[in-house]
Order: sequence, then C-alpha cells, then structure tokens
Amino acid sequence: MAAANLSAALRAPAHPMAKVGFGKRHAPDQAPPRADDFAGLEPREAAIAAYIDRLPEGAAIGYKVLAEELPDYGQQACRSALDRLTRAGHLRRIKVHVAVADGQMRWVTRTYFSRTARDADWWAAHVRFVRGMDAPGQPPAPAAVETVEEPEPGVRAPRSEAYGLLAGLGRREPRLQLSEGDCVELEHLVGEWLARGVGREQITQALTSGLPASVHSAGPLLRKRLETKMPPSPAPRQEKDHPSEQIVGAVMMCLFCDEDETTTTLDHGVCRDCRAEIARDEAAGLSGDVPDTFLARPRAEVDVAARMAELRSATVRPVLPAPRSRR
Repeated sequence: MAAANLSAALRAPAHPMAKVGFGKRHAPDQAPPRADDFAGLEPREAAIAAYIDRLPEGAAIGYKVLAEELPDYGQQACRSALDRLTRAGHLRRIKVHVAVADGQMRWVTRTYFSRTARDADWWAAHVRFVRGMDAPGQPPAPAAVETVEEPEPGVRAPRSEAYGLLAGLGRREPRLQLSEGDCVELEHLVGEWLARGVGREQITQALTSGLPASVHSAGPLLRKRLETKMPPSPAPRQEKDHPSEQIVGAVMMCLFCDEDETTTTLDHGVCRDCRAEIARDEAAGLSGDVPDTFLARPRAEVDVAARMAELRSATVRPVLPAPRSRR
C-alpha cells in the first residue's frame, strides 16, 4: 500500500484532464486536508480517495482512467472502489444543462468529490444548489464539530457547530454563560448565520461585543442579537466554466453509466444495474488488486521516506573531480 500511495503522489500532476466543462469538481465547505482524512476507509479506497483529492478540477476520474494511472488496481477494482466511495459519501456525478453565449444548449457531466463525507440528503441539496434553485447551508465538516458533556459522567455526544459555538461563549465572555437548554433553543439561529456564510469568529464578535455591564439573562439577550443582526441570505450561486455560460438545470446521474435520477432509481449515486454488476464482479473475485504476474514490475513494499530522499538526492548534480592536465 505504501508503494501505491507513493506512485499516486508522484503521478498526480500528470494525470489526464477531461474535456472542457467535464471532470472532477471540488464540493464546497470541506474540512482542511489532514493526514487521517480517509482513515475510516479500507486501504485501497483510502489510497484512491487520497489520489483523487490531490487532483485539480477538471481531471478525468472515471474508473478506466484511474486504472491506467494506478497500475496496482485494474478496472474492476477501481470501479468497486469508486462505488464504495459513493456509499461513504465522498463522490457524486451530476449532469448539468448549460446555455452558452451563442444560445446553444449542452449537457456536461461533472463528478463532485468531497474530502468530507456527506450523506444522501446533503448531496440532494447540492444538486439544487448547482441548479441555483436554492442555496442551502452546508453541514459542518467533521473537524469543526465539537463535543459537550452529557448528563451521564464520561459520556460525550457529538453536537453541531452552532451548538459548540454557543456552549463556548461562556469561556470567551463570562457574562454569557448558557445552559444546555439555552444552547438548544438558540442553535438553529446560529446555524442560520453559518448557512449565510458568516464565520465563527464573526458570530462570536457580534454576540460578545458591546455587552452591558451586567447580564441577568444571557439566553434572551443572545436571541435578540441573533434575530435583529441576522445577515441577509446570499444570492443563489451558479457554477460557470466560462463567463458566458449559464446553468439552467442539473440532475444526479449514475456514477458509472448514462442513467440519471429522472430515468432510474439511484442508490447513493449508483443505479441498480451498475451496482448489481459490481456485486457480481466482487463475488467472482474480479475486483481485487492486479496479480503480481500481470504487473509491469514487481510489487514491493516501499519505505516512502527513504524513497523520497532518494528521489531528491537524484536531482542533485554530483561534483566531478577536476580533470588532470596532460604533459
């Protein structure tokens, strides 16, 4: 697996690009990259996800292209891996209807990749977001989710980013100590601020600045501030590959074929027929790694740090001794 990760890192800059308007797209509001981003996935899926994550927008990330760029994995293995990444919430393929400057209409397909895993409802809302029908707030990335103590000792439950912000106000400003009930009641208001593009620090500043000398009831005071200072909703955003391009429609489509949600039922971004075909390949043992006998070179475990040091040293031109003069 170290060899696969190393080869992926070295080849990523030369990865093939899709046709203009097609290919990979970054999903919005992802957590910053971390070393353990894909730790919850199986090793093969984690390696392929990390490789896709490094690719630029517009890169071709179909399973056939990935199989060509990642020789340790065949086409069936890459297809199976992409299927599992869609189930885990990292991938969706969207067909977008665009109008260009000359009045012509065309369909383009874009595969959205999210380093932060998303559920099916989030992806469905994202399709509406691409269409420009609405601009739903994005759920917080896992790195931003905070935890608070539950009534039972030692039990910690995940809370939303909005709840965590409210629960932490008392540490920032002692006059704004909130009970758990206060946090629950105000959570949706802070969530709306976040959905409208306001950062955590900006919200904290709006809630803590200009307080009276004595605050007798922090909950009602914060509710009034959150409601009266609520920022305006942002205008719906539409993606454009070209300044003259306008998106007029978008639908979710199967990750592996041309069927979309208007013609078939999709299960986490994959149609039933494609998922059944993948299941048959997996049952027949066709989706594993490429056998050693089919590799262009033997597969071997690689010390990544040592290999990178070797590559760096190979770029240094050796100093040759001065030639001896002949008499």
